[in-house]
Amino acid sequence: MTRLAVLSALFASLMPLAAAAQEVQPAYQAIYDDILLADSEATVQSCHAMAGTLANDSTAQAREDAFTQLAEGWGRVETSYILGGYDMDAMDYPLLIDMFHHGKEDLHASLERAIKSDSAPKKALYKNAYRSITALDDILFSGPWSNRRQALAQEITGSLCKRFETVHQGYLDHRDDFLANPDESLGLLMNAQIQSLYKTRDWRIAEVAGLTKKTLGQTHPENRQYRWGNASWPVIGAILDTHWRLLATDAAPNISTIAEARGAGAGLASVQDMLGEAIEAYKSVPEDKAFAPREAVPIINGLQRAQNAYYNSLALLIGVTLGLVDADGD
Repeated sequence: MTRLAVLSALFASLMPLAAAAQEVQPAYQAIYDDILLADSEATVQSCHAMAGTLANDSTAQAREDAFTQLAEGWGRVETSYILGGYDMDAMDYPLLIDMFHHGKEDLHASLERAIKSDSAPKKALYKNAYRSITALDDILFSGPWSNRRQALAQEITGSLCKRFETVHQGYLDHRDDFLANPDESLGLLMNAQIQSLYKTRDWRIAEVAGLTKKTLGQTHPENRQYRWGNASWPVIGAILDTHWRLLATDAAPNISTIAEARGAGAGLASVQDMLGEAIEAYKSVPEDKAFAPREAVPIINGLQRAQNAYYNSLALLIGVTLGLVDADGD
């Protein structure tokens, strides 16, 4: 065979791959623009709305609504957080924003001291942990509202808004990087989803409902992600919805588009079915039964099966290597 014939054959063999890559490019663009960028921008807007609420003589309900919207926004961003794959500094942003399940300090006791202190808010909140969304939940809802709590909450919210703006700017800066290497990008996304499924199942639900080995038979409401307000259950819904937006065929173009193009439809269907079960179970829980063990079991089981389907089917068929979940938050 002549060199020309060899090159012609090679070119012909690459054409279907190039066509397939071009076919799924809109999916990567949609994932980035409609989920990663859009959710990070919405969280910035929610943070500014929170700041606006605190600047006025707001009601307790207005503060709760603004905080829940902010926490839901952060939950969405965290579900698909891949910025650390492009910027080493960005790996630490979630740890600076949210103290859930990491850190040994008694944050509530420390914030109580800040409330009683005469120091200016910026000085009283001298640690990153004291300016986290976890701390904002505490300051807003753990005791009677006061001018001091308002001043501290304003300081924390201002710091958080800068953090969220940094995250959004990071996504603006790295769009081309995401689109230039789709295999790496897909791996980052799917690994973020695996982490989120585990943490939502075990940390956000099972540890509260008393359904882990460590907590079996004893509910622990103090283990909620947002211990003092009412945002923890709605945030779980926002997280599950983000998974669905990334995976559902009816929300395409998204990961489902890529999976179908790579011949991973069977693995995709398995994950969709199990995730769908968990979402339906979540939606069926009455407001006064949030975190009740009986109602939590179907959600936990659905998330466990979805995670298993990721590892045992979808990742293998789609060609992505999944890492182990971070089972330790500390």
